[in-house]
Amino acid sequence: MKKLLSALTAGLFILGCNQSAQALDVDFVSDLSILSHGVTVGLDQDGNEISVGAAGVTVSKSDSTQIGVAYSSTLWGITGTASYDYSSDDEHLLGFDTSTSLLGVGIDAGVDWNIDDAAFSAEVGTGYSAFGLDGSATTNWDLDDFAYNGLDLDAGYTWKVSDSFAIRPNLTVPFDEDFTRGDLTAGVSITLSFGSSSTE
Repeated sequence: MKKLLSALTAGLFILGCNQSAQALDVDFVSDLSILSHGVTVGLDQDGNEISVGAAGVTVSKSDSTQIGVAYSSTLWGITGTASYDYSSDDEHLLGFDTSTSLLGVGIDAGVDWNIDDAAFSAEVGTGYSAFGLDGSATTNWDLDDFAYNGLDLDAGYTWKVSDSFAIRPNLTVPFDEDFTRGDLTAGVSITLSFGSSSTE
C-alpha cells in the first residue's frame, strides 16, 4: 500500500509541476494503458488519442486521425506492424514498422506513405533498457528528398509498483535538421493490469 501511495504522490507532484514546466518550454503529456484478458485500452494526452486493441489489432482515434487501424505480429523475434490512418484532413496514410530487441538493445524502423500527397517519410531508432531505465534515439527522414528531418531523444524509468501497476516518468527532447533543440516533452505513463494479459 505504501508503494501505491508513493507512486500516486509522485504522479500528483509531476502534475503539479505543469505550470512551472510550461515556463521552461516543456510540454506535459501523459498516458494511461489498461490491460485485461488480452484487451488493451489506451488514453494519451498527446493528440488526445483513444485506442482499443486485442489479438494484435488496434483501433484508434485522435485529433489528427479520424480512424486508425493497425495490426502487429511477431515472428522469429521481429515484430511487424502494418497500419492505415484516415486523417482529420481527409488523407489516407499507410505505414509499416518493424522492431526487434537483443540483450536489451532495441532497433526499430518504419516507413509512412501519404497516398494523397504521394509523400514518403521514415523513422529509424535504437534504444536500450536495463533495471527499469530506458533510453532511445530516433531519426526522422523525408524519403522523397532523402533529407534528414531531425532527431528525438527519449529517456524514462519504469517503476513497477506491483504486478498490476507500473509508472514511468519520461522525457523527450527533439532536435530539428539543424540540431536546434525544440520544446521538451515530459510526462508519466501509467499501466494497470487486471486479470490475465494473454489473448487466450
